[in-house]
Amino acid sequence: MENTLWYKSEARVFAEALPLGNGSLGAMVYGKTDIEKISFNHDTFWSGKPSKYAPENNAYEAYMEAQKLMLQGDRRGAEITLEQNFTGPSSQSYLPLGNLYIKCKTSAKPTEYYRELDMEEGVVKVQYKEDGICFRREYFISYPDKCFVVRIISDKPCDYVITMDSQVKHSIVAADDRLIMQGEAPTKLSPFYQNDKIVEYDGDGVKFASVVSVTCDGNFSVNNEKIFIENSMEACIFLCAETSFINFRTMPTKDCLSPCMQNINSAIKKGYTDIYNSHIRDFSKYYNRVKVDFGFTSSKKCTDERLRAEDKSEDLGLVELLFNFGRYLVIASSREGSQATNLQGIWNEELHAPWSSNYTVNINTEMNYWPVLMCNLAEMNLPIVELVKKISVTGADVARIFYNAKGFCAHHNIDLWGHATAVGKGEDGCMCYAYWNVSAGWLCRHLWEHYEYTLDKKFLMETAYPLMKGAAEFFLSILVEDNGRYIITPSTSPENFYYYKNSKLALAKYITMSQAIVMDLFENICKAADILSIDDEFTAEIQEKLSKLNTYSIGSEGQLLEFDEEFPEYDVHHRHHSHLYGLYPGESITVNSTPELAEACRVTLNRRGDESNGWSIAWRVILWAKLKDGNRALKLIKNHLRFVEGSNGKISYDSDGGTYPNMFDAHPPFQIDGNFGVCAGIAQMFLQCEDGKICILPALPDEFINGSVSGLKAKGNVSVDIEWYNGKLTSCILESPVEQTVNISMPNGEVTVFLPANQKVQVML
Repeated sequence: MENTLWYKSEARVFAEALPLGNGSLGAMVYGKTDIEKISFNHDTFWSGKPSKYAPENNAYEAYMEAQKLMLQGDRRGAEITLEQNFTGPSSQSYLPLGNLYIKCKTSAKPTEYYRELDMEEGVVKVQYKEDGICFRREYFISYPDKCFVVRIISDKPCDYVITMDSQVKHSIVAADDRLIMQGEAPTKLSPFYQNDKIVEYDGDGVKFASVVSVTCDGNFSVNNEKIFIENSMEACIFLCAETSFINFRTMPTKDCLSPCMQNINSAIKKGYTDIYNSHIRDFSKYYNRVKVDFGFTSSKKCTDERLRAEDKSEDLGLVELLFNFGRYLVIASSREGSQATNLQGIWNEELHAPWSSNYTVNINTEMNYWPVLMCNLAEMNLPIVELVKKISVTGADVARIFYNAKGFCAHHNIDLWGHATAVGKGEDGCMCYAYWNVSAGWLCRHLWEHYEYTLDKKFLMETAYPLMKGAAEFFLSILVEDNGRYIITPSTSPENFYYYKNSKLALAKYITMSQAIVMDLFENICKAADILSIDDEFTAEIQEKLSKLNTYSIGSEGQLLEFDEEFPEYDVHHRHHSHLYGLYPGESITVNSTPELAEACRVTLNRRGDESNGWSIAWRVILWAKLKDGNRALKLIKNHLRFVEGSNGKISYDSDGGTYPNMFDAHPPFQIDGNFGVCAGIAQMFLQCEDGKICILPALPDEFINGSVSGLKAKGNVSVDIEWYNGKLTSCILESPVEQTVNISMPNGEVTVFLPANQKVQVML
């Protein structure tokens, strides 16, 4: 199994460095030989502070006026009204915490350099020779011990100097045997796309503390904001970091230095070996739940050389590597107790990060969690559940103030503080992204699927159903009856436009995606209510409205329509595929149950084409897999694997997507959603759940002649092991923790199978 990324040279830039993480603390390791650089993030280190929402220029009145204008046919007037009177300030930004530097006092040019990320263990390793000395380093971040650790071994005694710095306001002091860096986040920070780069502090921002200490077999001392290690053949460096963040409603005043001190004292007492072993046990138990072998011989070339190759068909082991890297990133960035993964997971080096490295919830945040449940990592799904809980509070204020509605809602940007209003602040053209009020409905799909994959009825009753109900109450409040059908009006299709009377508009009477999300949520509420034996006025209203929702229409070329009418398209190749929500991640369109709509999706995807940015390619991989076209899905995976130079990773925003040397998705620039999305897409080629069936090898590419996957999860908490030979299924083994009967669809037919609890069952026709 392809478990290792490896390189013959040190990283020059972020897009070549290797990621480590324990969900909360993230690090990018460069592997430099002269002055090593490790950049750090903490998942709760953001700009801003808690705040209350205030109406934007009589926002509710503007909303009602825009709705009235839209229903009267004045689309342009409706758009101007919302743009100028409904949109507000941007969300806050995810920030870099600081950097750790390790200077080695040698001067010769390194030779025999080797750098790797062992994904099975969650460890970065570096080895080289310099001045006749062989150096070895190991780096990891422990979840059990809340600590970053690096061990440096040399076969001759060496000297090192350790320093820290940060891009935010900070101070560093030497205290006894350690360095302590403390700082604070700005409470006002302009987005990267604004010309004026505002950074303002008022003392109320999130504080952080980062503590570094060492053990070694030589001597060390601490002074002048540096740690000096002398005459050492083995040294271990420990770093712990915490912030003052308490929760999204409370001023961030928690003591963050004391827990750092406690964690680092504990780490030093336990020692390297114990921390290392407990880390390996913790990380590997999740990573090894799934094993894949796509039948390709591993290349002897290093990772960046493999990516540079023009013809990816010569090295399809890269697909296996890409899949495993996605699973690795899940475990490293989303753990119980951590925040949900943002646009860059937990790895960001820029003060003014691209798109603020926030939660963009018109696709990107949701895509981050697409592989989690299928890849048998249900524990890692909990942070997105907590994100929905957050907006159920802040979004309730937004629903009430901006819409005079019950329940809760959010728009297309969320941050650490639960930002839920429409951003844009009146900028010309901001409607295309700002006014999109159905994200809570989409996020609730992750709650429902958490139940479907785990069968945790207590979770459904106490967490998922109440949150789903709150999101649905908002939609019930704003649905409008139009010609006997219920619609969300006005609406936008994320970040897209259409032409109407020689004008480029974003706002429409209704759009396919919003209708599909509402339908999806209402259907899942009905299923949940049936499981929980709930029958009340709320469920009756859901059923009544569900029967009259306006959803799908097919255009003159056989395509699925995106807007309420067939308007001239602004960009037929647009990166979003929002109107295909019902195909994936929704379930209202399938090849077998709705063949006409599935064919309309196929036409739509052909019109969109195969060239786009990172996460868009990843979504197309899954959509083609859902259409049972594994060959087209694989073609797009190869597009995703196009090499993009790491040196351009921080400055290019306008090229097609691809993959950086460190395997990060080149959106461009880096966004982690493409990594997670393509991981999910690869899994969907081997296993799907639709129409009440577990589908085995539904989209196997012709080039995947022999192979196996084990440990994937199907809905119903069913573990699935699959083997195939010469393109034909040879083994399918299922196991369930509970007794149940499941329907299986295989390439050569369908069968109903009884699964006793905790027994492996071989299923073949």
